[in-house]
Amino acid sequence: MKHELVSYNGSTRLIIIFAGWAMDARPFRHLKRPGYDIAVVWDYRSMCIDWSFCKPYTEICVVAWSLGVYASAVTTYSIENKVTRRIAINGTLHPVDRLRGIPEGTFAGTLDGLTERSLHKFYRRVAGSKARFDAFAETMPERDIEGLKDELLSFYPFPLMPCEPVRRWDMVLIGRDDAIFPAINQQRAWNGTPATFVDEPHLMDFQKIIDRYIIDKQRTGERFSKGLASTYHDAASVQADIANRIGTLLERPDVSEVLGHAGARILEIGSGTGLLSRKLYERKHHEAILEMWDIAAEAPFTSASTSFIRADAEVEITHQPTESFDLIASASTVQWFNSPSRFLAECSRVLRHGGYAVISTFAKGNLDEVTQAGGRALPLLSPEQWLMIVPEGLECVYSTDYSRTLSFDSAIEVFRHLKATGVNSLDRGVSKGASLRTILSHYKPGLDGCYTATYKPLIFILRKL
Repeated sequence: MKHELVSYNGSTRLIIIFAGWAMDARPFRHLKRPGYDIAVVWDYRSMCIDWSFCKPYTEICVVAWSLGVYASAVTTYSIENKVTRRIAINGTLHPVDRLRGIPEGTFAGTLDGLTERSLHKFYRRVAGSKARFDAFAETMPERDIEGLKDELLSFYPFPLMPCEPVRRWDMVLIGRDDAIFPAINQQRAWNGTPATFVDEPHLMDFQKIIDRYIIDKQRTGERFSKGLASTYHDAASVQADIANRIGTLLERPDVSEVLGHAGARILEIGSGTGLLSRKLYERKHHEAILEMWDIAAEAPFTSASTSFIRADAEVEITHQPTESFDLIASASTVQWFNSPSRFLAECSRVLRHGGYAVISTFAKGNLDEVTQAGGRALPLLSPEQWLMIVPEGLECVYSTDYSRTLSFDSAIEVFRHLKATGVNSLDRGVSKGASLRTILSHYKPGLDGCYTATYKPLIFILRKL
Protein backbone atom coordinates (compact mmCIF):
# COMPACT_ATOMS: atom_id res chain seq x y z
CA MET A 1 0.00 0.00 0.00
CA LYS A 2 1.04 3.58 -0.58
CA HIS A 3 0.36 6.64 1.51
CA GLU A 4 0.68 10.42 1.31
CA LEU A 5 0.24 13.13 3.91
CA VAL A 6 -2.06 15.52 2.05
CA SER A 7 -2.66 18.02 4.87
CA TYR A 8 -0.14 18.88 7.57
CA ASN A 9 -0.34 21.48 10.33
CA GLY A 10 1.67 19.80 13.07
CA SER A 11 -1.37 18.42 14.89
CA THR A 12 -1.26 15.52 17.35
CA ARG A 13 -4.38 14.07 15.69
CA LEU A 14 -4.53 12.34 12.31
CA ILE A 15 -7.28 11.36 9.87
CA ILE A 16 -6.38 8.43 7.61
CA ILE A 17 -8.52 8.07 4.50
CA PHE A 18 -8.44 4.62 2.92
CA ALA A 19 -9.33 5.30 -0.71
CA GLY A 20 -11.25 2.98 -3.00
CA TRP A 21 -10.00 0.89 -5.90
CA ALA A 22 -8.42 2.75 -8.85
CA MET A 23 -7.65 5.77 -6.65
CA ASP A 24 -4.54 7.58 -5.50
CA ALA A 25 -4.02 10.67 -3.35
CA ARG A 26 -4.91 13.21 -6.05
CA PRO A 27 -8.70 13.39 -5.43
CA PHE A 28 -8.07 14.02 -1.72
CA ARG A 29 -5.32 16.63 -1.71
CA HIS A 30 -7.78 19.49 -1.18
CA LEU A 31 -9.04 18.11 2.14
CA LYS A 32 -8.52 20.05 5.36
CA ARG A 33 -9.78 19.59 8.91
CA PRO A 34 -8.79 22.06 11.65
CA GLY A 35 -7.03 20.25 14.48
CA TYR A 36 -6.02 17.26 12.32
CA ASP A 37 -3.41 16.23 9.79
CA ILE A 38 -4.77 14.09 6.94
CA ALA A 39 -3.17 11.10 5.21
CA VAL A 40 -4.46 9.04 2.28
CA VAL A 41 -3.77 5.33 1.80
CA TRP A 42 -4.31 3.54 -1.54
CA ASP A 43 -3.09 0.74 -3.84
CA TYR A 44 -4.09 -2.58 -2.28
CA ARG A 45 -1.95 -4.87 -4.43
CA SER A 46 -0.21 -5.56 -1.14
CA MET A 47 -1.71 -5.31 2.32
CA CYS A 48 1.60 -4.16 3.80
CA ILE A 49 2.43 -0.63 4.94
CA ASP A 50 4.99 1.06 7.19
CA TRP A 51 2.94 2.81 9.88
CA SER A 52 5.93 4.71 11.31
CA PHE A 53 4.45 7.98 9.98
CA CYS A 54 1.74 7.59 12.64
CA LYS A 55 4.21 7.69 15.52
CA PRO A 56 3.81 11.45 16.33
CA TYR A 57 0.03 11.19 16.69
CA THR A 58 -1.93 10.55 19.89
CA GLU A 59 -5.26 9.97 18.13
CA ILE A 60 -6.15 8.56 14.71
CA CYS A 61 -9.52 8.59 12.95
CA VAL A 62 -10.04 6.11 10.12
CA VAL A 63 -12.33 7.05 7.22
CA ALA A 64 -12.52 4.06 4.87
CA TRP A 65 -14.22 4.03 1.48
CA SER A 66 -15.26 1.18 -0.83
CA LEU A 67 -12.60 -1.58 -0.96
CA GLY A 68 -10.63 0.57 1.48
CA VAL A 69 -13.07 -0.53 4.19
CA TYR A 70 -11.77 -4.08 4.05
CA ALA A 71 -8.15 -2.96 3.53
CA SER A 72 -8.28 -0.76 6.62
CA ALA A 73 -9.83 -3.53 8.71
CA VAL A 74 -6.98 -5.98 8.05
CA THR A 75 -4.02 -3.60 8.18
CA THR A 76 -4.48 -1.24 11.15
CA TYR A 77 -3.94 -3.58 14.09
CA SER A 78 -0.49 -2.17 14.82
CA ILE A 79 -1.96 1.33 15.28
CA GLU A 80 -5.28 0.22 16.80
CA ASN A 81 -4.29 1.55 20.23
CA LYS A 82 -4.46 5.08 18.74
CA VAL A 83 -7.59 4.66 16.62
CA THR A 84 -10.75 6.22 17.99
CA ARG A 85 -13.34 6.85 15.30
CA ARG A 86 -13.89 4.40 12.44
CA ILE A 87 -16.22 5.41 9.61
CA ALA A 88 -17.09 3.09 6.73
CA ILE A 89 -18.36 4.68 3.50
CA ASN A 90 -20.00 2.57 0.77
CA GLY A 91 -18.03 -0.57 1.52
CA THR A 92 -18.18 -3.73 3.64
CA LEU A 93 -15.93 -6.35 5.21
CA HIS A 94 -17.04 -8.72 2.43
CA PRO A 95 -15.58 -7.19 -0.77
CA VAL A 96 -16.83 -9.89 -3.16
CA ASP A 97 -20.11 -11.32 -1.96
CA ARG A 98 -23.49 -11.80 -3.61
CA LEU A 99 -25.41 -10.61 -0.54
CA ARG A 100 -22.96 -8.49 1.47
CA GLY A 101 -20.59 -6.87 -1.03
CA ILE A 102 -20.01 -6.51 -4.76
CA PRO A 103 -21.66 -9.44 -6.55
CA GLU A 104 -19.06 -11.83 -7.94
CA GLY A 105 -20.29 -11.49 -11.53
CA THR A 106 -19.95 -7.71 -11.42
CA PHE A 107 -16.48 -7.90 -9.87
CA ALA A 108 -15.24 -10.52 -12.34
CA GLY A 109 -16.68 -8.56 -15.28
CA THR A 110 -14.81 -5.44 -14.21
CA LEU A 111 -11.58 -7.41 -13.96
CA ASP A 112 -11.94 -9.28 -17.25
CA GLY A 113 -12.99 -6.25 -19.30
CA LEU A 114 -10.71 -3.62 -17.80
CA THR A 115 -9.43 -1.11 -20.38
CA GLU A 116 -8.82 2.63 -20.38
CA ARG A 117 -12.32 3.08 -21.78
CA SER A 118 -14.05 0.85 -19.22
CA LEU A 119 -12.09 2.55 -16.42
CA HIS A 120 -13.45 5.90 -17.61
CA LYS A 121 -16.98 4.44 -17.48
CA PHE A 122 -16.26 3.10 -13.99
CA TYR A 123 -15.28 6.57 -12.76
CA ARG A 124 -18.54 7.94 -14.20
CA ARG A 125 -20.55 5.29 -12.32
CA VAL A 126 -18.61 6.09 -9.15
CA ALA A 127 -19.37 9.81 -9.47
CA GLY A 128 -23.06 9.26 -10.17
CA SER A 129 -23.72 12.53 -12.03
CA LYS A 130 -22.07 14.64 -14.72
CA ALA A 131 -21.44 17.53 -12.33
CA ARG A 132 -19.80 15.25 -9.75
CA PHE A 133 -17.74 13.54 -12.46
CA ASP A 134 -16.57 16.87 -13.95
CA ALA A 135 -15.33 17.91 -10.51
CA PHE A 136 -13.68 14.52 -9.99
CA ALA A 137 -12.02 14.69 -13.43
CA GLU A 138 -10.01 17.74 -12.34
CA THR A 139 -8.08 15.52 -9.92
CA MET A 140 -8.30 12.22 -11.82
CA PRO A 141 -6.12 9.45 -10.32
CA GLU A 142 -3.03 8.47 -12.30
CA ARG A 143 -3.04 4.67 -12.28
CA ASP A 144 -2.00 2.12 -14.90
CA ILE A 145 -4.31 -0.63 -16.11
CA GLU A 146 -2.03 -3.57 -15.25
CA GLY A 147 -1.57 -2.28 -11.72
CA LEU A 148 -5.34 -1.90 -11.33
CA LYS A 149 -5.88 -5.49 -12.49
CA ASP A 150 -3.38 -6.70 -9.89
CA GLU A 151 -5.20 -4.64 -7.27
CA LEU A 152 -8.52 -6.32 -8.11
CA LEU A 153 -6.83 -9.73 -7.89
CA SER A 154 -5.96 -8.91 -4.27
CA PHE A 155 -9.68 -9.17 -3.52
CA TYR A 156 -10.79 -11.85 -6.00
CA PRO A 157 -11.77 -14.59 -5.73
CA PHE A 158 -10.78 -14.32 -2.07
CA PRO A 159 -9.28 -11.19 -0.47
CA LEU A 160 -5.85 -11.16 1.10
CA MET A 161 -6.23 -11.57 4.84
CA PRO A 162 -3.05 -10.88 6.83
CA CYS A 163 -5.19 -11.02 9.99
CA GLU A 164 -8.81 -11.13 11.10
CA PRO A 165 -10.62 -7.87 10.18
CA VAL A 166 -11.29 -5.26 12.85
CA ARG A 167 -14.97 -5.46 13.74
CA ARG A 168 -15.40 -2.21 15.68
CA TRP A 169 -16.94 0.56 13.57
CA ASP A 170 -18.56 3.72 14.89
CA MET A 171 -20.53 4.74 11.84
CA VAL A 172 -21.49 3.46 8.43
CA LEU A 173 -22.62 5.74 5.60
CA ILE A 174 -24.57 4.00 2.86
CA GLY A 175 -25.35 5.78 -0.41
CA ARG A 176 -28.81 4.93 -1.68
CA ASP A 177 -27.56 5.61 -5.24
CA ASP A 178 -24.36 3.56 -4.95
CA ALA A 179 -23.80 1.78 -8.29
CA ILE A 180 -20.80 -0.22 -7.02
CA PHE A 181 -21.71 -1.70 -3.63
CA PRO A 182 -25.51 -2.23 -3.71
CA ALA A 183 -27.13 -0.41 -0.79
CA ILE A 184 -29.17 -3.46 0.21
CA ASN A 185 -25.98 -5.53 0.41
CA GLN A 186 -24.36 -2.93 2.62
CA GLN A 187 -27.38 -2.90 4.90
CA ARG A 188 -27.17 -6.68 5.32
CA ALA A 189 -23.42 -6.58 5.89
CA TRP A 190 -23.60 -3.96 8.64
CA ASN A 191 -26.48 -5.42 10.63
CA GLY A 192 -25.80 -4.49 14.27
CA THR A 193 -23.63 -1.44 13.48
CA PRO A 194 -25.05 2.13 13.54
CA ALA A 195 -25.70 2.99 9.88
CA THR A 196 -27.06 6.04 8.07
CA PHE A 197 -28.56 6.05 4.57
CA VAL A 198 -27.84 9.15 2.51
CA ASP A 199 -28.94 10.21 -0.96
CA GLU A 200 -25.46 9.91 -2.45
CA PRO A 201 -23.64 7.86 -5.13
CA HIS A 202 -20.57 5.71 -4.49
CA LEU A 203 -18.34 8.80 -4.40
CA MET A 204 -19.38 11.09 -1.56
CA ASP A 205 -18.14 14.54 -0.56
CA PHE A 206 -15.28 13.69 1.77
CA GLN A 207 -14.84 17.26 2.94
CA LYS A 208 -18.42 17.37 4.18
CA ILE A 209 -18.00 13.97 5.81
CA ILE A 210 -14.94 14.86 7.86
CA ASP A 211 -16.43 18.25 8.77
CA ARG A 212 -19.66 16.56 9.86
CA TYR A 213 -18.42 13.40 11.55
CA ILE A 214 -14.93 14.12 12.94
CA ILE A 215 -15.04 16.19 16.13
CA ASP A 216 -12.98 19.39 16.13
CA LYS A 217 -11.60 18.84 19.63
CA GLN A 218 -9.25 21.80 19.46
CA ARG A 219 -12.19 24.13 18.84
CA THR A 220 -14.20 22.41 21.55
CA GLY A 221 -11.46 23.04 24.10
CA GLU A 222 -11.12 26.67 23.03
CA ARG A 223 -14.84 27.31 23.28
CA PHE A 224 -15.21 25.69 26.69
CA SER A 225 -12.18 27.59 28.00
CA LYS A 226 -12.88 31.08 26.69
CA GLY A 227 -14.96 32.86 29.27
CA LEU A 228 -17.04 29.77 29.99
CA ALA A 229 -16.68 29.89 33.75
CA SER A 230 -18.46 33.26 33.88
CA THR A 231 -21.43 32.18 31.74
CA TYR A 232 -21.89 28.44 32.10
CA HIS A 233 -23.60 28.26 35.51
CA ASP A 234 -26.19 30.88 34.58
CA ALA A 235 -27.00 29.43 31.15
CA ALA A 236 -26.54 25.68 31.57
CA SER A 237 -29.85 24.86 33.23
CA VAL A 238 -30.23 21.64 31.25
CA GLN A 239 -26.73 20.49 32.16
CA ALA A 240 -27.33 21.42 35.83
CA ASP A 241 -30.52 19.34 35.84
CA ILE A 242 -28.60 16.40 34.35
CA ALA A 243 -25.96 16.68 37.08
CA ASN A 244 -28.71 16.72 39.70
CA ARG A 245 -30.29 13.60 38.20
CA ILE A 246 -26.94 11.82 38.23
CA GLY A 247 -26.48 12.97 41.83
CA THR A 248 -29.72 11.20 42.71
CA LEU A 249 -28.56 8.05 40.88
CA LEU A 250 -25.38 8.07 42.96
CA GLU A 251 -27.61 7.34 45.96
CA ARG A 252 -28.67 3.97 44.53
CA PRO A 253 -27.54 1.28 47.00
CA ASP A 254 -25.32 -0.49 44.44
CA VAL A 255 -23.57 2.72 43.32
CA SER A 256 -23.35 4.33 46.76
CA GLU A 257 -21.69 1.18 48.11
CA VAL A 258 -18.84 1.69 45.63
CA LEU A 259 -18.59 5.42 46.40
CA GLY A 260 -18.58 4.74 50.11
CA HIS A 261 -15.57 2.43 50.02
CA ALA A 262 -12.47 3.95 51.66
CA GLY A 263 -10.12 2.69 48.98
CA ALA A 264 -12.29 3.64 46.00
CA ARG A 265 -10.73 5.35 43.02
CA ILE A 266 -13.30 7.54 41.26
CA LEU A 267 -12.87 9.17 37.86
CA GLU A 268 -14.89 12.08 36.56
CA ILE A 269 -14.60 12.76 32.84
CA GLY A 270 -15.38 16.38 31.93
CA SER A 271 -15.33 18.06 35.34
CA GLY A 272 -15.89 21.50 33.81
CA THR A 273 -17.11 23.99 36.40
CA GLY A 274 -17.86 21.25 38.92
CA LEU A 275 -21.62 20.67 38.57
CA LEU A 276 -21.15 16.93 39.06
CA SER A 277 -17.74 17.02 40.76
CA ARG A 278 -19.12 18.40 44.00
CA LYS A 279 -21.85 15.77 44.14
CA LEU A 280 -19.27 13.02 43.70
CA TYR A 281 -17.08 14.62 46.36
CA GLU A 282 -19.96 14.93 48.85
CA ARG A 283 -21.03 11.30 48.39
CA LYS A 284 -17.67 9.55 48.34
CA HIS A 285 -15.84 8.19 51.36
CA HIS A 286 -13.50 10.85 52.75
CA GLU A 287 -10.51 8.61 52.02
CA ALA A 288 -11.62 7.70 48.49
CA ILE A 289 -9.79 9.47 45.66
CA LEU A 290 -11.63 11.60 43.12
CA GLU A 291 -9.71 12.23 39.89
CA MET A 292 -11.09 14.93 37.60
CA TRP A 293 -10.22 15.20 33.89
CA ASP A 294 -11.18 17.99 31.51
CA ILE A 295 -9.98 19.12 28.07
CA ALA A 296 -10.39 22.80 28.88
CA ALA A 297 -11.10 23.78 32.46
CA GLU A 298 -9.01 24.07 35.57
CA ALA A 299 -9.87 22.04 38.66
CA PRO A 300 -13.28 23.21 39.97
CA PHE A 301 -11.91 22.77 43.50
CA THR A 302 -9.04 21.07 45.29
CA SER A 303 -8.65 18.93 48.37
CA ALA A 304 -6.34 16.30 49.80
CA SER A 305 -8.46 13.55 48.23
CA THR A 306 -8.83 15.04 44.72
CA SER A 307 -6.59 15.48 41.71
CA PHE A 308 -7.01 17.13 38.31
CA ILE A 309 -5.59 16.42 34.84
CA ARG A 310 -6.11 18.68 31.85
CA ALA A 311 -6.38 16.16 29.04
CA ASP A 312 -8.39 14.76 26.17
CA ALA A 313 -10.15 12.08 28.22
CA GLU A 314 -10.91 9.93 25.17
CA VAL A 315 -7.16 9.52 24.67
CA GLU A 316 -6.08 9.67 28.32
CA ILE A 317 -8.24 6.72 29.36
CA THR A 318 -6.36 4.48 26.92
CA HIS A 319 -3.19 5.06 28.96
CA GLN A 320 -4.72 3.94 32.27
CA PRO A 321 -3.95 0.54 33.81
CA THR A 322 -6.51 -2.24 33.47
CA GLU A 323 -8.96 -2.53 36.39
CA SER A 324 -7.79 0.68 38.01
CA PHE A 325 -11.07 2.54 38.76
CA ASP A 326 -14.10 1.68 40.85
CA LEU A 327 -16.45 4.26 39.37
CA ILE A 328 -16.44 6.44 36.24
CA ALA A 329 -18.86 9.36 36.03
CA SER A 330 -19.43 11.84 33.24
CA ALA A 331 -22.08 14.47 32.65
CA SER A 332 -22.70 16.11 29.25
CA THR A 333 -19.23 15.38 27.89
CA VAL A 334 -18.90 12.17 25.87
CA GLN A 335 -20.92 13.59 22.96
CA TRP A 336 -17.66 15.41 22.10
CA PHE A 337 -15.77 12.12 21.72
CA ASN A 338 -14.97 10.70 18.30
CA SER A 339 -15.72 7.10 19.25
CA PRO A 340 -18.42 6.20 21.78
CA SER A 341 -17.80 2.49 21.18
CA ARG A 342 -14.05 2.78 21.85
CA PHE A 343 -14.76 4.82 24.98
CA LEU A 344 -17.16 2.22 26.39
CA ALA A 345 -14.65 -0.53 25.62
CA GLU A 346 -12.02 1.42 27.57
CA CYS A 347 -14.46 1.89 30.46
CA SER A 348 -14.93 -1.88 30.52
CA ARG A 349 -11.17 -2.38 30.57
CA VAL A 350 -10.26 0.11 33.31
CA LEU A 351 -13.17 -0.59 35.66
CA ARG A 352 -12.68 -3.13 38.40
CA HIS A 353 -15.15 -5.99 38.60
CA GLY A 354 -18.34 -4.76 40.19
CA GLY A 355 -17.50 -1.15 39.30
CA TYR A 356 -19.88 1.29 37.63
CA ALA A 357 -19.96 3.85 34.84
CA VAL A 358 -22.60 6.54 35.29
CA ILE A 359 -22.77 8.56 32.10
CA SER A 360 -24.95 11.19 30.49
CA THR A 361 -24.84 12.37 26.90
CA PHE A 362 -27.28 13.69 24.31
CA ALA A 363 -29.20 11.53 21.87
CA LYS A 364 -29.90 11.87 18.16
CA GLY A 365 -32.39 14.68 17.57
CA ASN A 366 -30.77 16.95 20.16
CA LEU A 367 -31.32 20.64 19.25
CA ASP A 368 -33.34 19.61 16.20
CA GLU A 369 -34.58 23.16 15.75
CA VAL A 370 -31.03 24.32 15.01
CA THR A 371 -30.51 21.50 12.49
CA GLN A 372 -33.82 22.14 10.73
CA ALA A 373 -32.87 25.79 10.31
CA GLY A 374 -29.65 24.78 8.53
CA GLY A 375 -27.24 24.58 11.45
CA ARG A 376 -24.76 21.76 11.96
CA ALA A 377 -25.26 19.11 14.62
CA LEU A 378 -23.08 16.62 16.43
CA PRO A 379 -23.10 13.06 15.02
CA LEU A 380 -25.13 11.64 17.90
CA LEU A 381 -26.44 8.12 18.47
CA SER A 382 -29.98 7.18 19.38
CA PRO A 383 -30.63 5.54 22.78
CA GLU A 384 -31.04 2.20 20.95
CA GLN A 385 -27.70 2.65 19.18
CA TRP A 386 -25.96 3.39 22.49
CA LEU A 387 -27.27 0.13 23.92
CA MET A 388 -26.15 -1.61 20.72
CA ILE A 389 -22.51 -0.65 21.32
CA VAL A 390 -22.29 -1.63 25.00
CA PRO A 391 -19.37 -4.10 24.93
CA GLU A 392 -19.13 -7.53 26.46
CA GLY A 393 -18.10 -7.21 30.08
CA LEU A 394 -20.53 -4.38 30.80
CA GLU A 395 -24.24 -4.60 31.43
CA CYS A 396 -26.71 -1.73 31.39
CA VAL A 397 -28.55 -1.66 34.73
CA TYR A 398 -30.34 1.66 34.16
CA SER A 399 -31.11 4.00 31.30
CA THR A 400 -33.46 6.91 30.69
CA ASP A 401 -33.88 9.48 27.96
CA TYR A 402 -36.12 12.52 27.90
CA SER A 403 -36.64 15.92 26.30
CA ARG A 404 -36.16 19.37 27.81
CA THR A 405 -37.32 22.39 25.79
CA LEU A 406 -36.13 25.92 26.52
CA SER A 407 -37.97 28.98 25.16
CA PHE A 408 -36.48 32.26 24.00
CA ASP A 409 -37.85 35.56 22.73
CA SER A 410 -35.80 35.48 19.50
CA ALA A 411 -33.66 33.18 17.41
CA ILE A 412 -30.52 35.12 18.24
CA GLU A 413 -31.19 34.50 21.94
CA VAL A 414 -31.07 30.77 21.22
CA PHE A 415 -27.57 31.11 19.81
CA ARG A 416 -26.45 33.36 22.66
CA HIS A 417 -27.56 30.60 25.00
CA LEU A 418 -25.62 27.99 23.01
CA LYS A 419 -22.52 30.17 23.01
CA ALA A 420 -22.75 30.71 26.78
CA THR A 421 -22.79 26.94 27.34
CA GLY A 422 -20.05 26.16 24.80
CA VAL A 423 -22.42 24.01 22.73
CA ASN A 424 -21.85 25.76 19.38
CA SER A 425 -18.37 24.35 18.73
CA LEU A 426 -19.23 23.14 15.23
CA ASP A 427 -18.67 26.17 13.02
CA ARG A 428 -15.07 25.68 11.88
CA GLY A 429 -15.55 23.18 9.07
CA VAL A 430 -13.89 23.75 5.71
CA SER A 431 -17.02 22.89 3.72
CA LYS A 432 -19.30 25.88 3.55
CA GLY A 433 -22.50 25.61 5.56
CA ALA A 434 -25.27 28.06 6.15
CA SER A 435 -24.24 31.40 7.66
CA LEU A 436 -25.63 32.43 11.02
CA ARG A 437 -27.74 35.07 9.29
CA THR A 438 -29.26 32.42 7.03
CA ILE A 439 -29.91 30.07 9.96
CA LEU A 440 -31.58 32.84 11.93
CA SER A 441 -33.83 33.67 8.98
CA HIS A 442 -34.96 30.02 8.80
CA TYR A 443 -35.41 29.55 12.55
CA LYS A 444 -39.18 29.39 12.97
CA PRO A 445 -41.05 30.39 16.13
CA GLY A 446 -43.83 28.29 17.63
CA LEU A 447 -47.50 29.24 17.67
CA ASP A 448 -46.87 31.21 20.85
CA GLY A 449 -44.19 33.31 19.12
CA CYS A 450 -41.37 31.77 21.16
CA TYR A 451 -38.20 30.23 19.73
CA THR A 452 -37.34 26.87 21.23
CA ALA A 453 -34.25 24.73 21.72
CA THR A 454 -34.96 21.11 22.62
CA TYR A 455 -32.35 19.02 24.38
CA LYS A 456 -32.54 15.23 24.44
CA PRO A 457 -30.45 13.95 27.36
CA LEU A 458 -29.64 10.29 27.81
CA ILE A 459 -28.43 8.88 31.14
CA PHE A 460 -27.33 5.30 31.72
CA ILE A 461 -25.53 3.19 34.29
CA LEU A 462 -23.24 0.34 33.25
CA ARG A 463 -21.87 -2.30 35.63
CA LYS A 464 -18.63 -4.21 35.12
CA LEU A 465 -19.37 -7.93 35.27
